Amino acid sequence: MATTAFWPVYNHLKETIDYAENPDKTIERKYVDEDLYKTLQYAENSDKTDETMYVSAVNCPKQKAYEYMMRTKRRYRESGKIVGYHGYQSFAAGEVTPEDAHQIGLETAKRMWGGQYEVVVTTHLNTGHLHNHFVANSTSFVTGKKFRNQIKDHKRFREISDAVCQEHNKSVLKDAPFYGGEKGAYWIHKNGGKTHRDILKEDMEYCLREAYSVRDLIRRLNAIGYDCDFNPNHEHWTVRAADWDRAVRIDKLGFTKERLKKEFDGHKLWEHSFNAVGFYLLEHPIYKPKVYPVNRLLKEMEYELDHASGAEAAAAALVFILFAILIAIIKLTREQDDYKPRTPGLRKLITEAPKIEQEYRLLIDNNISSMQELFDYHDGLEAQIKSLEADRQKLRNKIRRCDNEEEKTDLKQQAKDITKQLTPLREQNKITDRIEHRAPELQRMLVLERGLELQAYTQQKNQRNYDRSR
Repeated sequence: MATTAFWPVYNHLKETIDYAENPDKTIERKYVDEDLYKTLQYAENSDKTDETMYVSAVNCPKQKAYEYMMRTKRRYRESGKIVGYHGYQSFAAGEVTPEDAHQIGLETAKRMWGGQYEVVVTTHLNTGHLHNHFVANSTSFVTGKKFRNQIKDHKRFREISDAVCQEHNKSVLKDAPFYGGEKGAYWIHKNGGKTHRDILKEDMEYCLREAYSVRDLIRRLNAIGYDCDFNPNHEHWTVRAADWDRAVRIDKLGFTKERLKKEFDGHKLWEHSFNAVGFYLLEHPIYKPKVYPVNRLLKEMEYELDHASGAEAAAAALVFILFAILIAIIKLTREQDDYKPRTPGLRKLITEAPKIEQEYRLLIDNNISSMQELFDYHDGLEAQIKSLEADRQKLRNKIRRCDNEEEKTDLKQQAKDITKQLTPLREQNKITDRIEHRAPELQRMLVLERGLELQAYTQQKNQRNYDRSR
């Protein structure tokens, strides 16, 4: 029973190949002795390399896979961000031997990529479940075209793996649902975040605790930023937020019509009259915002910038303004239990508060206000990282050629020192990359939130005027 997956590799093809070929994971225990380097030399020169290391390549020599892949890219002048694809094929514990696993992996790679792309296949033996790693070039050595990485390719990968496993009399997961969008949700949950479906489910529970009818539930959902299609003639009821591409079926989240009816019956009014409804709403009011922070914060910051440095400063400091407002909203949600942003997307964003605070701190510490300053900072980080990586690679090359143990120890320490310098730079690089991707989304969210705040404020103001006139 093999499970499969693969994902794009951005900019670090050599590191991915190095990881896949890591001898600590691919060499059987009996071949790993105190002098791992000498063992590797023996394995590379042996006619039985695949029996000892379980490393193979398709359409290129395994010892020069990286060079061949880069040669293909240079030949076709291919310089995109996605440089390759890293995949895995994992087997149930005890079901396959290393030889079987590697053979299945090799056949899978040939059927999936073999006619068009260079691929490295390795079998890792370092866990209870034997598993293969695949590193495929993103550029075809035949046509120069890029591998498209469509959802049908992931399905095809699994189908090929299942077919090869069955040919080798190994079990497969029959009728297993394909992960589709759930893969994205898995990684979001793994990193402590929430999907928009998670937010909708929480909001449905929040509204359903008080709602006494379908109409009342719609009003409560409308109040926190959702549009509802609860047409009684429709089989499936859906909910959609303004910033979503499509609506979500609520029965898929566990809110069937039967469950809704049961919840409503639990809140049944002693008599369905105007007075009964009025008293119920007094005890269980629909959410009404008491504060409008986005509108206020935008006005405050725009005023300060306009009077300090002129109108152009507001545009130049856009990134800082966006994150400062978001941090203020996060603080407000912590201090006031009854405050809830009206945009579901913004509520989802707030669940990533630790990351957002990390991003805001980077902007402050490095005096970054605009997107251009952010791009310049990012370019500087990448230049430092590349320079240090090149220095470390030179040291590693020296280590391979060095026969003097004392000198080798010193070179290894120098390489470790560079790694220590690289660690914080890479972390800052990740944070900067997150800011670049988050800023446009955040701007869109805050514009939408400001519009909903003004709408809610106008509605409440009109209601107060109506009450006074009665």
